[in-house]
Amino acid sequence: MFIHKKRKKRESWYYIYVCMFLLMGSIFVGFSGCAGGEDAGEGTPFAGEGEMAGIKITFFDVGKGDAILIETAEHKMMIDAGYEDTAGMLLDFFEEQGITELDYLVLTHFDKDHVGGADHILETVETGEVFQPDYPSDSKQYVEYQEVMETKGKKPVLVTETMELSMDGANVLIYPPQQEEYKEEDNDFSLVVSMGYGEKSFLFAGDCEKERLQELLEQEEFDLPHDVLKVPHHGRKEKNSEEFFTAVSPDAAVITCSEDRPADEEVVEMLEEIGADIYFSTEGTMACFCDGVNLWIDRQ
Repeated sequence: MFIHKKRKKRESWYYIYVCMFLLMGSIFVGFSGCAGGEDAGEGTPFAGEGEMAGIKITFFDVGKGDAILIETAEHKMMIDAGYEDTAGMLLDFFEEQGITELDYLVLTHFDKDHVGGADHILETVETGEVFQPDYPSDSKQYVEYQEVMETKGKKPVLVTETMELSMDGANVLIYPPQQEEYKEEDNDFSLVVSMGYGEKSFLFAGDCEKERLQELLEQEEFDLPHDVLKVPHHGRKEKNSEEFFTAVSPDAAVITCSEDRPADEEVVEMLEEIGADIYFSTEGTMACFCDGVNLWIDRQ
């Protein structure tokens, strides 16, 4: 059974973004088929009074790593937790925004740039269900995360079959790896998260490499086209990357990379060729807003 916590208190970021959209709508960057320009502030999920009607996705700049926060009116989900030494930045953000609870934490796999900050988040923020893939690891960061889980008396949900969650109209599917062994081990064990909200869809592809990407291409239950793609493995090129990007056909692609470990140029070219607007975490933390019909991406 999944935890669905209700929150009556409006978060402070709601009011901040109301003002930002109304007064500074022109700073928003629109991409193909999405709102932007002078009217970007009109009809956003944060315009008007009352409870928020929409979703906000924050892609944190943690270098070559993943830390993604999804917020709806009454729910919050974190996908991965960055490095151990970037956890302080995430917690500072939570404190500034008045975030004291997470309904869900999804750890796609156990590399240090994805699970490194998990123990700090669990120690500081009340967290509901924790989802992880079912494979062994003895990495320092994974052990520290497990120790905190044990201290708090929590057991992770081992995702061995597709799981579905509902967050205020957002439908979330978590897809597990299909094999028990992979050549690339950790990366290809990545959980893949697909989220649909209204007419729009979002795909978070962890660190999937060639074998895992091929699984997704061949998995009948997996609907490949998505509007926004979190590019797998920080923009590393695989033999089937082009086939995967073409099948997903995103309007926007977010690449979490660093200045000293940038995305492969071939990947950037592939995404440009299919018409995707590309956003790099090296440009700073960014937020994506969706009202179910339109999308906005704000480089913060």
